[in-house]
Amino acid sequence: MPRFFLYGEAETKADEHFIHAETLERRSQPSGWQIQPHAHADLNHVFVIGSGGGALLAGGERQAFTAPCLLLIPAGEVHGFDWDAESQGHVVTFVDPLLRGLARREPGLAELFDRPAALQLGEDGADCLRLAGLLEAEMSGGRVGKALLVEAALMALLVHAWRSARLSVGGGAAARGPRAALVARYRDLIEAHYREGWGVAQFADALGVTAGRLRAACMAVTGHPPIDLLHERLLAEAKRSLLYSDLGVAEVAFELGFGDPAYFNRFFTSRVGCSPGRFRQGAAG
Repeated sequence: MPRFFLYGEAETKADEHFIHAETLERRSQPSGWQIQPHAHADLNHVFVIGSGGGALLAGGERQAFTAPCLLLIPAGEVHGFDWDAESQGHVVTFVDPLLRGLARREPGLAELFDRPAALQLGEDGADCLRLAGLLEAEMSGGRVGKALLVEAALMALLVHAWRSARLSVGGGAAARGPRAALVARYRDLIEAHYREGWGVAQFADALGVTAGRLRAACMAVTGHPPIDLLHERLLAEAKRSLLYSDLGVAEVAFELGFGDPAYFNRFFTSRVGCSPGRFRQGAAG
């Protein structure tokens, strides 16, 4: 499974303030409007699509989309695209530590990048296109204050994306304040330790809260208990390993902190509806 810096470029470590923007056509048109599955170690993507459409390939699934829309791709997520020819838009890429820093100020932003997503744009669509265009224009220039303007435009784009995401799931007032901050910290810990076989009680201890308080925060912010958030991350990584690595099923289980491959099989099957082996065979076929 190829890993790139930007698509087609050798993988390298990004600067902690790295932000990049370019037109969709720059990389998609030369490759015949097909982007093969690949990943970036620590770069998130926001695609702002003004016209056209296509299909997002991620997590072993294919999701169709049509403009105007946003496509959100988290760092490390294997993804690819089948674009409709002559689709137009912008690709904004930024380093994951930057997202984590912004999420400490507004925890809701981290929720945008829990998983790959395609969001239809409503009243925020024109603003998203304008901001993505501004970012792309600034990247090709060297005017005074460029770094400040680029970061401000990225923050504004993420806020509009967040609003669109809230509307797409029915709107309503999202939980804010200490509970949202706790959930954001929990998600960060999951990312750091999900391969180590931790249970919810261990995460709660590391966060300095009771398991009950963590559950209350997760339910208020996401509508799901903390175990679901942990299992969702494990399942996403399991699918990725089965699809894009040569590891055997037992090896995938051990890599994800499961001491018993049989338990991993039951865990996977109960959530996906088929065994890990059948899931891999179905993707290959």
